[in-house]
Amino acid sequence: MSLEYRNTSLAKDVLEMSEGLRVISELQHKTNASLKLVELLDSLTENINVRLKMDVTLLLVPEKEGTLAYIPKYIKAFNGYDIKGILKRNISFTKEFVKSRTYLISDNDSNQAFIGYLREVLEIDHFILSPIINNDEIIGYIFTGRRAQLLQTGTGLVSYHHNILEAIGAVISALRSQIDRNEILEKKVAKRTADLRKEKEISEKLLLNILPYETTLELKKNGFAKAKDYNVVTVLFTDFVNFTKYSEGLNSQELVTEIDFYYSAFDKIISKYEIEKIKTIGDSYMCAAGLPVKNFTHAKDAVNTALDIRDFVEEIKRKRIKENKHYFDIRIGLHSGPVVAGIVGIKKFAYDIWGDTVNIASRMESSCEAGKINISKATYQLVKQDFECMHRGVVEVKNKGKIDMYFVER
Repeated sequence: MSLEYRNTSLAKDVLEMSEGLRVISELQHKTNASLKLVELLDSLTENINVRLKMDVTLLLVPEKEGTLAYIPKYIKAFNGYDIKGILKRNISFTKEFVKSRTYLISDNDSNQAFIGYLREVLEIDHFILSPIINNDEIIGYIFTGRRAQLLQTGTGLVSYHHNILEAIGAVISALRSQIDRNEILEKKVAKRTADLRKEKEISEKLLLNILPYETTLELKKNGFAKAKDYNVVTVLFTDFVNFTKYSEGLNSQELVTEIDFYYSAFDKIISKYEIEKIKTIGDSYMCAAGLPVKNFTHAKDAVNTALDIRDFVEEIKRKRIKENKHYFDIRIGLHSGPVVAGIVGIKKFAYDIWGDTVNIASRMESSCEAGKINISKATYQLVKQDFECMHRGVVEVKNKGKIDMYFVER
């Protein structure tokens, strides 16, 4: 071999090595730019063909995890190469070859049987097969080669080609590790976000269970909620007849269960008419219509609520009489007038209402009879067109003097 030819061959090798380093540099740059893996590998095979003057480059990836069957992907090749046909093929590796983590240069003498098999299946004569190793596991192979008729002399494929492919494989491995770490991190972030969202929903529900929605929004926005004056609302009180006497025969758990049974039903009823629950004190249940959102139907809504509560208690009473069980009678009182509503304190705060209207509504309940709904004249004036009421007359009320009262019949 002449010195001139050797120098030309050496110059060609140096150029290809330089181009190979450019492939690695560009690959690292794209990795840092967070290019998607599919796009990265697709551009990589094209780049190897162009830079290293190859005719065919593709990646062989496991058909599924843990298998010895590999499938071709990301093929870039000369015109006339059967890309569609090759993509449908399945390449079988031996366990020993995969375990060896070795590379192949087709013009070497070793593994001739396997080399012949790859030549036939992938339809290229001179090639290099280089493993991509990640965490001591082979995650694929880079396969690149040239057609025989284009080789001017010798093999044309030498060990430095493998060195370049090995470096490319290392960059792919690093990218795969980064993707795996990112996926783990994303899953952790997604789980934590879901946990926080769930915790927030629970907190929101708890807050809404304590405060009206509008008050909650104001509290979240400003850190406090101002008290508001309402010109007229309707306040409703309920009370069980002889509850104290009956409760003496119950243990604590039975007592709580009994109260919960009735109050849960009351909660559903007031929700139906969009009435705000204020609080419970023992066997007394207090709610108000016309706040926190003002409306003109508060009195009618409150009376409808009272009728539903009364009907529910009467229905339970009839069932328990048949079963020879203890039952409750209920008194319900309503009054309409001005109140102040808001929250006070910084610990265990609760939405509450104040004013003489609250006191009179409480007197309407205590002045009521079992199984009846007792309303003041103020409430009667607001609902007399909608309900049948019976005038009770003027009734003396403790600390309030004489008040006109009415029973709501239906």
